[in-house]
Amino acid sequence: MTITIEQYFGSKPHTEDQRENAVYLLGKVNALLVFKCWKYPVDPDTGTSISGSKGGAGDGGFRLPISTTGASNSKHKMARAIDVYDPEGELDYLITDELLQVYGLYREHPDMTIGWTHLQDVAPGSGNRTFIP
Repeated sequence: MTITIEQYFGSKPHTEDQRENAVYLLGKVNALLVFKCWKYPVDPDTGTSISGSKGGAGDGGFRLPISTTGASNSKHKMARAIDVYDPEGELDYLITDELLQVYGLYREHPDMTIGWTHLQDVAPGSGNRTFIP
C-alpha cells in the first residue's frame, strides 16, 4: 500500500508543477514508509493514510493557496509536505534524523504533531532534519 497522488490532491485543482512536486515528495515518503514496514493506518476523517479533519479543514495533503490552515507559507501549498496519519506516534518513534537524511526528508518535531507525522522535502530555515516550526 502507498499514498497516491489522487489521495494527496483529492479534488483540489493544482498545477503541473505542483503535481511534479507531489510525485517527488510521495516517492520519498512512500520509500521511507515501506522501509519502516509502515501499516498505513487510515484516518477515519479522510479515508486515507493522510491526516486531516472531516470536511478537509486542516488537510494534511495538498492545501490550496487560499487555505487558512497552518502557516501562510506552508509547504503543503507547494505540494512539498504531507501529514501522515500517526494516531499513536509510532511513526515518529521509528524515524531518526539519520533516516530522514537518507530519504531527503524533514519533519516537524513530534511534540508539535500529535496524531500525525509532518514530512516535507524542503529544508526549514534552521536546516535541521527535525524542527520546531
